[in-house]
Parts: sequence; C-alpha cells; structure tokens
Amino acid sequence: RLRGARVTEVIAARNRNRNHHFNFLACVATRFVPRFTFPMANRGDVCSHDHDCGGEDCGGSSLHGWVDHPRVSCQNAQEESAAARVIRPWDERLSFLNGNPLRSDDQDPELLVHVPFTADVTVRGLMVVGGGSGKAPSKVKVWVNKPPGEINLDNATRRTPTQQFDLAEDFRGELEYQTDITKFTAVSSLTLFFPTNHAHDAEGTTEISFLGFRGDGSGNKRNAIVTAVYETKPMAGDHKAPAEDGAPSAIL
Repeated sequence: RLRGARVTEVIAARNRNRNHHFNFLACVATRFVPRFTFPMANRGDVCSHDHDCGGEDCGGSSLHGWVDHPRVSCQNAQEESAAARVIRPWDERLSFLNGNPLRSDDQDPELLVHVPFTADVTVRGLMVVGGGSGKAPSKVKVWVNKPPGEINLDNATRRTPTQQFDLAEDFRGELEYQTDITKFTAVSSLTLFFPTNHAHDAEGTTEISFLGFRGDGSGNKRNAIVTAVYETKPMAGDHKAPAEDGAPSAIL
C-alpha cells in the first residue's frame, strides 16, 4: 500500500513539472510575439503605417519643415535638384510628383543624398518610397552630422554608418524604419547612401519618389546671427588692466 502511494506521488510530481514547463513556453511565446513593430535583420524596428495615421504618430511629427531644402545635395543623380523635390510633407508621400523622381545615373544604381536641417532635430524614423520594376532601393546606410562631401561614392561602401537598414519595396508608404534614438539626437544633418536596388542589377537605375523623416525639432537654429552688445558709456571698473608687483591697476 505504501509503494502504491509513493508511485501516485511521483506521477503527480511529474505532471506538475510538465505543466510548469508548458506554461513557461507559453509565456515566452506570448512575450516575443510582435504586435505593432517587428525587428528584422539590419533594419532596426519597422513600423507599419497601413492605417489612416495622423497626429503625433505620423504626419504630426514630420521633420519636413526642418529640412534645409536649398542645401540638400546628391551624388550620382540624373538631376541633382530632384533630391530636395522628393523630400515632401508626410501627407503628400503618394501624391503626384511635380517633376521627375530622384533617379541614379544610367547603368549605376548608387545614390548618395545629404540632408541638412535648419535646427538640431531628433530623428525617430525614416520612410522611403521607391520606383517599381525593381528600381526601389533595397538598402540604405545613414550617417549623422557628417559635413557635405565627407561621405562620398568613393568611401561610402567602406565607412561604418551610424545605422543601416534593409529596405522593402513599399509602394503605398506604409513602412517606417525606426532609428536607434540614442544615436539620432542633436542631428544637424543626415547623409544617406543607397548602394543597390531590388533588381540587384549592377547597371540598373535606382528611383526614389518620396523620402521622409519623423521626429522632433528644436529651437536651436543653425547659422544663427551673432549680435554684439556695445556700451554707450564705458564703466571704468570694467576696463582695468591687471597690476604687477603690487602696483595699482590701470584704467584702459
């Protein structure tokens, strides 16, 4: 009778351990099921905006108004002015573009865009809408606060970026690539290098119709005018030369 009771106790203990194991696995599975963002290799977090998003989550925090459009520059583009043209307000990302999109030179998919801001900003995310038929860029390397020309087509492949992303073909403007916020504060400029496109053709053309940034602007305007304050009546006590060997100070 004692042996039978012992066997029953052992079986009950095993069942408790099995249930605990299953509960643990269920907890882990629930914890790591993605909800609104999903991590992807070399992408950081990608946020889907397939809803009618507005306010603080999307257009309300667009950095379009902080971009110094006249100073936007581009390398290896068919039309350099197209770089500033495709940096548009959030709610115009799918609108008809007044002019040509940003295209790389024929037989070369690389594009490099330098985007200065009029004030220091915090960049929380970026969005890229590209062309069809495999012309949309498939990767972007991003540098923070590099002077114009420091990153160029000769060294961009070798230089380590602040962050890089693998880009999906996003024709509806639904994907936002979220930055590492610790590295994208006090940003005065961004340099973006698009090395290839989804056609994976070394001689194909890369095309971008919208380039947007989301985040927070600051009041720290760049290229501020320096103002000097002049005295209308000099004060003698403010213009003393230091004395030497205990001699009295001199008034200048």
